Amino acid sequence: MMVVLLLLSSGILGIFLGAQIAEAFLLVPYWKNLKENDFFELHKVYGKKIHHFFAPLTIAAVFVPLITIIVHIFCQTNKNNLLLGVMGFSTIAFFLTYFLYFRKTNKSFSEKSIDNKKLQKELIKWGNWHWSRIFFEFIAFTCSLLLLMKN
Repeated sequence: MMVVLLLLSSGILGIFLGAQIAEAFLLVPYWKNLKENDFFELHKVYGKKIHHFFAPLTIAAVFVPLITIIVHIFCQTNKNNLLLGVMGFSTIAFFLTYFLYFRKTNKSFSEKSIDNKKLQKELIKWGNWHWSRIFFEFIAFTCSLLLLMKN
């Protein structure tokens, strides 16, 4: 059962990480090059679509690894506890970035409540937060692969 859960964890974390990296390399630079009003118009059209794409991925990338850890705890096995702990911490860390930064900022993009003069700076900040999120996703994904190889 643990192997199946680790396969699922690795798969969803890998898909999520790949999608986040694509967003970082493709969308964020494009957004930064747009004029302010063009960015807000684009976000008005595509912001919800991007959210609808990433929300289920994010939820799966959080819950599948956490379920894997919970099952491991209930199986009361002491092997690989450190890797599971790091995977769990990293998973929670990338999830918390949404509540610490992205939810409020994305809403301000939708509502166009950021002053045009501050948008470029906010997009740079958004990109930096995004890369920190990717860092935690990468750690969680790497741990899941290491755990999979050990099982």
